[in-house]
Amino acid sequence: MPTDKKSVALITGAASNIGLAIANRFIGDFHVVGVDRSFGSEAIEKPNKQYKFNRITCDITNAKQVERVFKVSRELAPISVVINSAAISEERKTIEETTIDSWRNIVDINLTGAFIVMKVAIPYLRESKGAGVLISSRAGKVGYAGLDPSPEGTKAHYCAAKAGVNSLIKSLATELAQFQVRINGVAPGSIEGKMIPKKKWPELAKKIPLKRLGLPDEIAEATFFLCSDAATYITGHILDVNGGSLMD
Repeated sequence: MPTDKKSVALITGAASNIGLAIANRFIGDFHVVGVDRSFGSEAIEKPNKQYKFNRITCDITNAKQVERVFKVSRELAPISVVINSAAISEERKTIEETTIDSWRNIVDINLTGAFIVMKVAIPYLRESKGAGVLISSRAGKVGYAGLDPSPEGTKAHYCAAKAGVNSLIKSLATELAQFQVRINGVAPGSIEGKMIPKKKWPELAKKIPLKRLGLPDEIAEATFFLCSDAATYITGHILDVNGGSLMD
């Protein structure tokens, strides 16, 4: 058991991309527990050279697994930060091309999974008077993926799920404010990583006012800010981090 006074920051989707960058940003200030379905152990794995934080395997659509993660993480210290970054995407398609199974899979992981994580998190955040951040997307605000509203495909299931996340953020913030628990969101634009094929980066960059894609570390910094003492009067807010591609 840790002997210092650090609390736990629990981050889902921590195996790669934005989730990994967030987990690495919180190291030093928290006992970081990274959660991802790709991690290999039932119990918490200790930091190593590749992952410098504790790790635990979990499918966020499985409520029993999520409950176990929180219970095991609480043994380290009180949980004062919960970040839900876990999400999946697919190739851009029209609504007509989108299968029912594909819709259900995207919504189940990106929206229902976020709901389960935060539902389970509530008593732990109430205990610590902590903060939560849900990673949303610019797509959830505009109804189309990419930087152009094209009839060739909006990726509507992804957009709808992230729009649901935006609403969930506000619902959580409204309900939990009485307990001094703050809930906010970060809505990234186009970010370098596995969700966008690298060959598309130069073309996308031309359409962004800052003329480049964002970096996972930049999303991590925004997330850290919302959980920090510099943001103690901010709740229910969805922070755009998109290089100017949506000025909301």
